Amino acid sequence: MAQLHKIVVGIDFGTTYSAAAWASTASPDHITLIGNWPTVGTRTHHSAPTEISYPGAHTGNTTDFQWGYDIPSTWLRLKWFKLLLETNDARVHSSMPLPQDMTPTDVARDYLSALYKHTMETLNRQNSKALMDTMKYVRPGQICEVHDVTRIWVRVEFVVTVPAVWSDAAKNRTRKAAETAGMGHHNLSLLSEPEAAAIYSIKIQDTGSIKVGNRIVVCDAGGGTVDLISYTVVALEPNLQVRECAVGTGEFAGSTYIDRNWETFLRSKLGEERYKSLSPETHQRIMRNFEEVKCAFEDRLEKDKFYVSIPTLGTVQEAERGLNVVHEIKSLFDPIVHQIIDLVSKQVYASSNGGNYTVSSVLLVGGFGESQYLFKRVRDWAALYNIETLQPRDAATAVVKGAVIRGLEKAMGQPSGNVVRLARRHYGTPMSTYFMEGVHNPDDAYTDPLTGKKMARNQISWFINKGDQLTDDKIISRPFTRSFRKYGGPWLDAMVACDLDRAPPRITPDVKSLCVITADLASVKKKSYERKWKNWRRYYTARYNLNMRILSGDMEFELIFDGASYGKCKVDFDAGLPAPAGSLPSKPSSSMFTRQRNVAEVPG
Repeated sequence: MAQLHKIVVGIDFGTTYSAAAWASTASPDHITLIGNWPTVGTRTHHSAPTEISYPGAHTGNTTDFQWGYDIPSTWLRLKWFKLLLETNDARVHSSMPLPQDMTPTDVARDYLSALYKHTMETLNRQNSKALMDTMKYVRPGQICEVHDVTRIWVRVEFVVTVPAVWSDAAKNRTRKAAETAGMGHHNLSLLSEPEAAAIYSIKIQDTGSIKVGNRIVVCDAGGGTVDLISYTVVALEPNLQVRECAVGTGEFAGSTYIDRNWETFLRSKLGEERYKSLSPETHQRIMRNFEEVKCAFEDRLEKDKFYVSIPTLGTVQEAERGLNVVHEIKSLFDPIVHQIIDLVSKQVYASSNGGNYTVSSVLLVGGFGESQYLFKRVRDWAALYNIETLQPRDAATAVVKGAVIRGLEKAMGQPSGNVVRLARRHYGTPMSTYFMEGVHNPDDAYTDPLTGKKMARNQISWFINKGDQLTDDKIISRPFTRSFRKYGGPWLDAMVACDLDRAPPRITPDVKSLCVITADLASVKKKSYERKWKNWRRYYTARYNLNMRILSGDMEFELIFDGASYGKCKVDFDAGLPAPAGSLPSKPSSSMFTRQRNVAEVPG
């Protein structure tokens, strides 16, 4: 008898802490958090520090590293490097220098590889060894015989969460890091952090305050980002169904920015010279002490006293007791808390459609979402508008557990349309189209050297508009015509995006290059293309469809030619533009600004 075993692993790759959890399709209601993190002895906690250290980096050796709790206190460590996957700001990169010749994706890969290895080792300990031996590095769908009478299909699937506020390029870099870390041996999908948190908090938590028809705002406050997402609850049973009621928002904010405010305070208190003289061990001890203070802070000035030990400050007695920072810590929190409340306020207004609908509750989740001070401040604001503020149990693990739940739903074949999302931006492809007087800009006019027709370059065919409803199974398709002289080679298509509420019909400074899509049509016979002649020279014309699917944390493209699919297209978010402006490609190619061979289909 054949059995199908699937284990779904959720990975919450966080800015300050990361977590992993798993469950099997045999016991989907039992989600187990990964713990027993490597250290001197073992550390049982629901998450591990997102920190890594390369002791040999100064000699060029980056193959050896320590991570998480296992980094000796005297070693220099890299932290907050997850943020480098998103930003190109030179100031941010200079404040978090990486080992020479390493990119943020490389560092993320190394950290995730250690997390992956520890997760697989934990699964080996907690499950049947015979079963887990077949799961190790097994590609999806491979059949392995475990016992004499039982044949088992084995699949380990990973769901990695990403901030919803991140760009598509940053999400793709996270995917690459996870794939090369070892998760590419398995089915791997990305899921937005606030969606994962909402799935867990609404479906599992016994809040008693969430009912069908309610509009809720989920605030996922983490270490480096704060994501806001709003849902209308469509159904709770038998399966949770929700529909986004406003375009999600978010910003770079969170507990790491409180840490940075603390670092600034520490510099001013110690002076630059004494601050720089702190050893890595002393600095790490101060930061650990501050982390404990930060987690306990509730703003009870008449009762609370928070001491942070700073050895080089004050008298010996003061150094032993520490510096009472109860007054300072509020000033460290408040700028970030004000920023979060402003984000919540705007999301509530958007989800209520300008006040036409009632938002019933704000759901506060994420690592920083466990802060009692943040909860009280959000609750006080929300109470002014008769909105309930909820802080579910296990708010810090809502993201990783939600990732497991979503993975299990897919693994068990449950409907993929249970979450209806709203597109956060416009997506399209640059193209040329037939020039129309009074419609197109005269500066965009040119004569196609192949067809001899007057064309308009720099136009855009928008696949998806901001605010469009999306589900995992929704495919958006657009027809195109491509003309070229020489047969063979891959087809390249550029994709662009725009964050404006209303997308422009042509390339403007607000339209940003997104990625380059490559489709391999090497198997297509030359006779499949339509042959044409111009000035005694032959060229080819091909009509095809480009299909696009926007998932929670990812996107997929597929090229359909002559009724046949040529598989998922390769997507490169870091590639340059495929062809220089104004050039006439000898093979099928494209450019963001002059897609002269690629013409939108015109009816009639």
